[in-house]
Amino acid sequence: MAGAEQPLFDPAFVRRLEGLALLTQKALAGRYAGDRRSPKRGQSVEFADFRNYVRGDDLRLVDWKAYGRLERLFVKLFLEDQDTSVHVLIDTSRSMDWGEPSKHWWARRLAGGLAYLALRGGDRFNLYAVTNRLARSGPHRGQQSVWRAWDFLTNLTAEGQTDLDRALPAFAGQHSGPGLTFVLSDFLTPSGWQDGLRTLQASGQEVTVIQVLSPEDANPPVGGDLRLIDSETGHIQEVTVTGPLLDRYQQALADLQRELRSFCHRRGIGFHVWTTDVPVEEALLGWLPGAATAKGGSPS
Repeated sequence: MAGAEQPLFDPAFVRRLEGLALLTQKALAGRYAGDRRSPKRGQSVEFADFRNYVRGDDLRLVDWKAYGRLERLFVKLFLEDQDTSVHVLIDTSRSMDWGEPSKHWWARRLAGGLAYLALRGGDRFNLYAVTNRLARSGPHRGQQSVWRAWDFLTNLTAEGQTDLDRALPAFAGQHSGPGLTFVLSDFLTPSGWQDGLRTLQASGQEVTVIQVLSPEDANPPVGGDLRLIDSETGHIQEVTVTGPLLDRYQQALADLQRELRSFCHRRGIGFHVWTTDVPVEEALLGWLPGAATAKGGSPS
């Protein structure tokens, strides 16, 4: 656990988010803003099609010019604007409270950035803290409500265990239909995550998995005879940390990442892995479509 982490949402971070929002304006409008078009026909300003008039239709929608030419009544149809629900599920188990800065701090900061961009883009936004159960903040709507989302994130603590195979289906049961859902976790869980992600995707959500790791996860600063205590289960194990043991640990972590990446790619789930020594703004640029190109780089 880091001892002296900076505030989650300091003024400098807010200024960088404002700049990021401007930089990614075109990308947000293309996919993440609140002006996505619904297949339903409504009465917005963008014309879509005609259909034959039937008794009871609003006469204000009749195309009288067409009637003058064809002597038949047609009703004008328009594309209906439809915003999107954006959900962020953030792992707040004890294993996230590790590293410098901690995974818990970094993931909450990323979630705050997502909240800012989604609300600025006009979308509905929900936050869920995930352990063996769900704690919700939202739905939020409008740019000013970002402060309520940030208060929720600021007060979150890392404690307990996370069971994604239990929590993700519970979330899916509350949110059927289309939406954008981001899952932020280290995926270092004693239980599984495959069934949870399958259920989440089957509910109609467009899912993006963001694995958050610390540099200390890949290269633990330990050696010699140690008494290790599992931060989530409390299980105690006495070990002698040697070079070969560290090699096996690093191989196991690499295998987990490879399995998670392969699972997501097979199912069309977005996947990113970030370490906490990377600025959150860089991570946001990494998944926003077109944003990295606008900056002059390439997505990670």
